[in-house]
Amino acid sequence: MIRVGRIRGKIIVILGLVILAGTLLFAWHGMMIMVVLSGSMTPLMLPGDVIIVRPTEPDNVRVGDVIVFQHPGQDDRTVITHRVTGIDTDTGQYSTRGDANDAPDPFSVSGEDIIGKPAFLIPFIGFASEMKRQVILLMVILPSLALAILETRTIMRETQTPRRSSRESPVPKGQVFAIHHARLILLFAATLAVFLLLTLPSITGIQTCSPGIQGQHLTIEGRGLVPELYMVCTDEAGGIPAYGVVQPGETVSVPNAGTGPDRTVARAPYLLPAFWFVGLAGLNPYLPVLSLAILPGALLTLVLHPLWTKRKFVKSRRKRRLVERVLEN
Repeated sequence: MIRVGRIRGKIIVILGLVILAGTLLFAWHGMMIMVVLSGSMTPLMLPGDVIIVRPTEPDNVRVGDVIVFQHPGQDDRTVITHRVTGIDTDTGQYSTRGDANDAPDPFSVSGEDIIGKPAFLIPFIGFASEMKRQVILLMVILPSLALAILETRTIMRETQTPRRSSRESPVPKGQVFAIHHARLILLFAATLAVFLLLTLPSITGIQTCSPGIQGQHLTIEGRGLVPELYMVCTDEAGGIPAYGVVQPGETVSVPNAGTGPDRTVARAPYLLPAFWFVGLAGLNPYLPVLSLAILPGALLTLVLHPLWTKRKFVKSRRKRRLVERVLEN
């Protein structure tokens, strides 16, 4: 049996500490928050997405990196987020292009213009607010920290207060519940099966191909009932990633030129933001689709906790004392 109040208090404290750690990390590393306004990096970044930009040195920029920079030669210094397609080692200038643009940018970027690299993306919330630091501080961080401090004080007060008798401090009704393990396992298996069926076409569609020759292409066919994200992954460091969205029943061709290692085509239903998909696929080609197959089912099971928990109403004095001892230990 578990006391709900204590669990909720600990969860709030943990969330508050996580927010505080993230805030300190955000401040110490000089990160910035920006809103994507154009579709030049679609589908990696969509208009309305919020990106967290990490400052970086020009020497750490490689071909294929997405950078945030100020438009050279403009008085208003417009901020742009595009991908590096080339580096001139003699002049130190960077060539850039938006992933959704057909032509490269008609200018070169110097190291002084580079602001940083996108470190994380939060989809769509840029439409609701311009996400200024003051808004985040007043509406998210401060209330969360205040709630965490109050819960911490409550927990410390409970631990310092001497234990009272069961007559003076009975077990509150509705504050103790037991877990139906059979229902929990059955519900998790059912939700997991749903998302596994949804991601099964993408799991079976992951393919590994040998290096091609000049002019040869990989053929990627859309499977399932929803659009899919794909990305051609190799063990080579750097380079411009080949990724995109394929519709159900649609076929796309991706260049397979080069003499490098085998290429694995990562796939996943287009339910994840493409920024997250590309980052996960860069770690492991199977990671995006497996995360979609497992994590949503686990979260949905937690949300449906009333189906696999049962509240306990302890009536007898002897049982109340036993429950108090179990909860205190």
